Amino acid sequence: MTPKSVRRLAVGSLVLAALLSACTITVRPRGVGTAEYPLSYVIEEFRPTRGAGATYRVGENIDFMIVTSQPGYVTLSAIDPDGSIYVFARNLRVERGVNYLPRASDRVVYSAGAPRGLHYVRASFTSGRTDATVTYRGRRGGSEWNSAINLEIRGFPVRDVAETTLYIR
Repeated sequence: MTPKSVRRLAVGSLVLAALLSACTITVRPRGVGTAEYPLSYVIEEFRPTRGAGATYRVGENIDFMIVTSQPGYVTLSAIDPDGSIYVFARNLRVERGVNYLPRASDRVVYSAGAPRGLHYVRASFTSGRTDATVTYRGRRGGSEWNSAINLEIRGFPVRDVAETTLYIR
């Protein structure tokens, strides 16, 4: 190959890679598996109000901050250190901008509970309410968690997923 054709091939490969990467992103949660979701980049920030990786004692309340670029609905799910998956809030209405969860009007609190250790929490954003037919309880491990979230959000034109961590002591 001539140097000119090598350059053309390299430039063409870079353009193709850029186009393909614009279609989907790969969510690589720290330590819980890998899955591909076509996302809409709606969630700008998601974390406990004490900050990502914050430590909570069993019984302490946990609040979250989520910043979104448009209104929609959020489902909060988590995976325990033992690999158990659960949903602790479903179809919470969020407005564009900064939202704190839970809201006083929700009449709930999120309390830290066993098992102790590192917990991963995900916010799944959709443009409409999910129908709650996807079951998370009874599933175990990161790949099962990814599958459940994908099933729940895939039917929506606008969707996003963000992850944060916290420690329970």
